Amino acid sequence: MTDNHDTVTAALPTPGAGPQMRMVEVALIEESLTNPRKHFDPIKMEELAASIKASGVHTPILLRPLPGHRVPDTWGFRRKGSALPAYELVAGARRLRACRLAQVAEIPAMIRELTDAQALEAQVIENLQRQDITAMEEAEGFRLLVDRNGLTAKDVARQISKSVRYVYQRMQLLDLIHEASEAV
Repeated sequence: MTDNHDTVTAALPTPGAGPQMRMVEVALIEESLTNPRKHFDPIKMEELAASIKASGVHTPILLRPLPGHRVPDTWGFRRKGSALPAYELVAGARRLRACRLAQVAEIPAMIRELTDAQALEAQVIENLQRQDITAMEEAEGFRLLVDRNGLTAKDVARQISKSVRYVYQRMQLLDLIHEASEAV
């Protein structure tokens, strides 16, 4: 048996290597703070957990090595004696959470070296492909791309294959008063 440090070091991809596919311990994965998806239907999560328990995860999640600046964020969530997280989740929050519900130890993952800007872009674009993302989550994702990645609404529109008007209209939802935004 190796200690946590050896386990984490052995699990990390070689710097500069291309994407890697492997099974990763769920305990070594920390969720991203920038994931645009905030709402997870509890009934659908239980259904997904049951499916995963019965037949496993069929689509890999996307991870990146946990950036050093994220390590302090993880200290309050770890149980005493548990492994240090080695990866940050980029895409696949429902699958990861369902694995935790189903108490599945490992999950298939693609591990890629991504900057903060690349990870955020992947999160927003991946979530836009989902049918159940809310208009507010979509607007918040666009705003993150504009504010953190320095993109324009035109850049965002081009990346998601939507009109500039669509992007602007979604972002305007963020200017609604609290009661109106809750209704949306």
